[in-house]
Amino acid sequence: MKKIFYSFIFLMLAFGLGGCQLETSYNSRLSLAIAVISIITILFLALAFNSNLLREEVSDQDAFAANAKQQQAAKKWKLPNSKAPFSLTKVQFGIWTVIISSAYIYLSLCKGDCATGSINQTALVLMGIFAGTAVASTIIDKNEISDNRARLQNRPSQGFFVDILSDSNGISLHRFQNFAWTVIAMVVYLYKLSEITTGCQLPELSDTLLALTGISSATYLVMKTKENDPPAQTAAASGTEQS
Repeated sequence: MKKIFYSFIFLMLAFGLGGCQLETSYNSRLSLAIAVISIITILFLALAFNSNLLREEVSDQDAFAANAKQQQAAKKWKLPNSKAPFSLTKVQFGIWTVIISSAYIYLSLCKGDCATGSINQTALVLMGIFAGTAVASTIIDKNEISDNRARLQNRPSQGFFVDILSDSNGISLHRFQNFAWTVIAMVVYLYKLSEITTGCQLPELSDTLLALTGISSATYLVMKTKENDPPAQTAAASGTEQS
């Protein structure tokens, strides 16, 4: 995960170095843009790795400790991990927040006055999709916690990609699809940002790409509601005992 974020920092600095040069190779607006974007990105990275900013909520510490012992027994050569797994929706929401805020700073300081620009539909739609997905995901988690349901999230992190792409059955298609369309949207957004020569107008993505991104997020949420359902046999047995 660190390599991904470091690559992101490099891309943002490259946009600044390539686009902010006016009459001289170095100017005050360039240094200010780089400084502000760097502060935002470094702060985000520090919180991502040293806090629960992008991690799942652990609702059962006993289950978490038991799963940690099980993982340690299976992989004795690895140091025990005491951190919660990464959350796909929190990671998406966090990275898009950094990208869009950094893009606004870059364009405002290096390309023109953003105060005079029109409302950017793509930025609103993207933030709406991923903020809404994060909120809906949190509501699903809270409902599962209130039901005292056994949750996959009550286990230590197994690595960034394993955490965000896996459910109880391993790597899942709906999580991979959601992740893939998010990456596609980010790459296209950053490419369009690099193509802007003048004017403070945030990049616009096609309606098709926005729709596909929204559909993948909606599909993920629907499937997420089933990720921590008890197995059918267990559920049937519980119903028989209650009757």
